[in-house]
Amino acid sequence: MITFAELYQKVLPPQAVLLTENEDLGREVSWVVVSRSRTPLFDDLKGGELVLISMRSLRLIDEEIDIDRLFGYLAERGVSGVAIMGQINDSAISTAKEFALPLLSLPEGTSLSELERALTKYIVEHRQLLQQWTQDVIRQFTELVIEGKGLVAIAERLCQLTECAVIIEDSSFRLRARSLPDLSEPIPAYNTRARSGFPNGINQPPSPENYVSGLREHAQSVREWLSSKDLRAADPPLHTFENGAGLMQLTAPIIVQATISGYVSILGKDFTNIHRVAVIRAASACAIERSREIAVSAVEDRFQANVLDEIIDGTFTNADAVVERGKRLSYNLNLPYCVITFAFRHSEAKNRKKPLTIVLDGQELELDLPISENMARELQRLVEQEAARRQLSIISRVRDDRFVLFFGSGKDKSNHIELKKSAKIFHDRVQAHFTEMSVSAGLGRFYEGIEGISRSAQESEKSVTMGLKLFGAGNLTYFGDLGVYRLLLTISNQKELREFYQEVLGKLLEHDSRNGGELMQTLESYFRYHGSPSKMAEGMSLHRNTLLYRLRRIQEILGVEFEEDAEARLGLHLALRIGEVLGERR
Repeated sequence: MITFAELYQKVLPPQAVLLTENEDLGREVSWVVVSRSRTPLFDDLKGGELVLISMRSLRLIDEEIDIDRLFGYLAERGVSGVAIMGQINDSAISTAKEFALPLLSLPEGTSLSELERALTKYIVEHRQLLQQWTQDVIRQFTELVIEGKGLVAIAERLCQLTECAVIIEDSSFRLRARSLPDLSEPIPAYNTRARSGFPNGINQPPSPENYVSGLREHAQSVREWLSSKDLRAADPPLHTFENGAGLMQLTAPIIVQATISGYVSILGKDFTNIHRVAVIRAASACAIERSREIAVSAVEDRFQANVLDEIIDGTFTNADAVVERGKRLSYNLNLPYCVITFAFRHSEAKNRKKPLTIVLDGQELELDLPISENMARELQRLVEQEAARRQLSIISRVRDDRFVLFFGSGKDKSNHIELKKSAKIFHDRVQAHFTEMSVSAGLGRFYEGIEGISRSAQESEKSVTMGLKLFGAGNLTYFGDLGVYRLLLTISNQKELREFYQEVLGKLLEHDSRNGGELMQTLESYFRYHGSPSKMAEGMSLHRNTLLYRLRRIQEILGVEFEEDAEARLGLHLALRIGEVLGERR
């Protein structure tokens, strides 16, 4: 872009005097227009013009012409500045200042037609040079992308082209690449352009510690700016922010598949068209590079998913082959890992959204929340930070509505107390971050080898499922603490379990359903309080006689004397636990 200040310094007569010193001289000048000696004074003004005016010509048209009104009209049309030859009064100068219109006084005898040609020539040549330079920049960035040099190389090349500090961030404003200028050695390609008459606009850099992005502090402004923009990877929008360190930050988004994938910024005091073109082209190059990264990542994710899913599901056929495939993903599967499985549901206390549910066998069951891509990235970041802090090795996998975490430190994890402490650290960290959700977790036991990791993974899934049924959402459940439930969870034939449950308790369930009774609850309390009528009556807030009557009714309905028959008691207790495993009772 050519500014009013640039034309003032390089093309307008040296004797020209700036009459409005405090106005914005950085306005872009798109063209030059000379006032006519007849009406209308100007062709249709489109904005951005530098207007040349002869007071003598104006007086020939109208001796009493109102200059104040003329300046108001020009400001309204959006012209970038006015250069006037001839005397004007203080009132007109005040009007120009009022409209923030840069105003120059040209020396007497200036040929406006010759000045117009000189200014027009400068603008046209500048545009030609800018076009040539743009093509060269596109070529340079294209070569970097074709060669697969990566984001760091793009940042370094942008730094060379603009001689400004360069920062490339991801969509969450985390640093991906940075390059700082070194003006101790000139850049030949850049300075060749400068010697040919192309303005370089070099910014003298401040101290290195000031080269810090301010986008995170402007996150809301960034979102508002981009919300109304047409997001095209080949032609991203530009915006200038203050970075908070005495510098301005010129930023373009990195756009991949119409989505913001990151940001490219340069830092400096002020920016010319060179900087703008270079940042746009760098952002386009980064978009191609990010597309490549995403494609490679997708392939790696599929390969990773195959390896980890085989371990989690226990479907691998050769443990040694799985270890070797893991090495290609930088996984050391020879370490002793334990497995935690996380599940997520809406928090009843903090979220009024209706939970996801399905109806199965006439019973409404709550479903776990699916894990979005953004949520997966946040989970990965959280566990990586915690693992780094505690020097733990981790591997993670997102599976629809489950986040599965392998964790280990290379030490013996057979101590279940220490194992549960480590798992609780991860569970607490995730729950503290996702406050709008209830985070449940299941922890498998420690075993050696790949087969052991697979067994721990399956136990962790059973633990989180059983924990949700027994204790509700938001708890960490260790498989080793599940007691008899562990045996029931190993029975894969749920039909057999359901038949046993109905055979033992069916009559009592039917009675409660038909009469709105509470005999099932009374039977639960019988086992909870080890058959003590006094403790049962106190715990259920019932009179002892009422409680004893209920126990007699239970025995009559079921046709068993369970208070005298140990085998009958075992069958009833087991049936109640099966009901919890099946999700019939909590």
